[in-house]
Amino acid sequence: MFVGIDLAWNDRARTGLAALDDDGRLVASASVRSNTEIDTWLDRHTSDLPDVVAVDAPLIVTNPDGQRPCERMITAAFGRYDAGCHASNLSKPYFDPPRAQLLADRRGWNPDPGSNGPGVCLEVYPHPAMVGLFHLGRILPYKGKGGRTVEVRRAATLELLDRMEGLDQLEVVENERWLQLRRTADEASRPMHLDGIEDEIDAIFCAYLAWSWRHRREDLEVYGDTTSGYIVAPPPPTHPTTPRVPRPAPRASGDADHLSHVSVSFSVSGQPATFATAGERAWRDLVELAAVEAMGGRPTLRGRLSVHVDFVTAQRHGKHPGWDLDNLIKPTIDALTPVIGPREGQWTHAQPDDERVDEIIARKRPAEADEQPGARIVVSEMAAHMSGTTGHSPAMSWAGSGATTPR
Repeated sequence: MFVGIDLAWNDRARTGLAALDDDGRLVASASVRSNTEIDTWLDRHTSDLPDVVAVDAPLIVTNPDGQRPCERMITAAFGRYDAGCHASNLSKPYFDPPRAQLLADRRGWNPDPGSNGPGVCLEVYPHPAMVGLFHLGRILPYKGKGGRTVEVRRAATLELLDRMEGLDQLEVVENERWLQLRRTADEASRPMHLDGIEDEIDAIFCAYLAWSWRHRREDLEVYGDTTSGYIVAPPPPTHPTTPRVPRPAPRASGDADHLSHVSVSFSVSGQPATFATAGERAWRDLVELAAVEAMGGRPTLRGRLSVHVDFVTAQRHGKHPGWDLDNLIKPTIDALTPVIGPREGQWTHAQPDDERVDEIIARKRPAEADEQPGARIVVSEMAAHMSGTTGHSPAMSWAGSGATTPR
C-alpha cells in the first residue's frame, strides 16, 4: 500500500488523504481535519505499515530561523517555474515540532528515505514534482491564492486532473470518488467548491510519488538530508519556462486607479477571531500560515500599503453577540508580518510594520449554507501620489453584508 497525505499544518484546515494499491491504482481518498480523523482513515485503509508514505508538509525541521537547505535547493532548481519553497523553521510554533514529524512518530513511520523496509515516510512537494513529471513551463494555478479567479482555478484544476489521468498506474477514470472530484471541479462556480477538493487531489498526487519512489526511482531524487531536512522531487528540470502573464492590481469596487501592480492576495480558512479573545492566537496563526505560503519566500512588500479584508464569519446561534468588525481587523493585521515585514526596534516578539498601512478596507458577512468561515486578504503597495512621501492620512472603511466572497 502507498499513501499520500497533503497535511495541513494544524487541525483547523483540511488534510487530504489517499491510498494506492501495490500496482499504483487509486483505492481511496478523502479530506479530513483532526488527528483522530487522520488516524481513523489510515487504520481503515492501511491495515499494516504502508510501503511508502509521501507527505506534503515539513517533516524534519532543525534550523532556528530562515529556510532549510533543502528549501533553498528546491527554489534554485524550480523557482523559475514559480515552484520555490517558503521558509520552515523553529521560530514558528507550528514547526516546533512539525505536525508531520508527530504523525510519523505516532504511526511508527521511518523518515529515512534510504530505508528499504516498509513504513518509509518521505517529505514531498507537489508543485515542483508536477513541473518535473509533467514538464510544465510554470505551475498550474489551481490553488486559492494570488488573486486567481474561479475560472482560472477551475481550468487549472481540470488540467491537473487530465494530466493525472494520463498516469496509467492510477487507473482513476472509473474510480467513483475520482469522478466525484472531477464533477465538482467541472461544475465549480465559487471558490469554496474548489477549496473543498484541492487537498484531496494533492494527496492522490502525493500517493503517486510514494508509488514512484519504489517503482520509478529514476524519476525522483532527494534534496537535502535527514539531519537538516529533505524534500523528494524530480531532478532539476531543463525545459523552458512559460512567460508570466501580467496581472492587473486588485481594486475594491469604486476605487480610483491608486494601487500599484505589486500585491499579495490569499485566503484563510477558519473562524475569524476578535482582538483579546480566546480564539485570537489561533486565528493569527492561521493568517500567518496562509501569508507565509502566499509569499513563497519572496521579499516583503515595500513602501506605503493598502490592506483589503473580506471576513466570512460563522452563523450566529442563540445569544452569541457576533463579531465587531474593528476588533476582527487588529489580529488579522498583526499576523501579516510575512507580507509587510517586521517593525524595526527591540521587541520581545516580532511586530508587523503596520505603520506603513495607510488604507484598510474591511467587510464582513455571515457564512452561507455549506460555506466555511474565513477571510480573503489582499495587501498592495500604493502608488506614491496616493500615499504621499511625507505624512499620511490613514483611511479605514467598513461595510456590512453584501461584501464580495473570499476566494
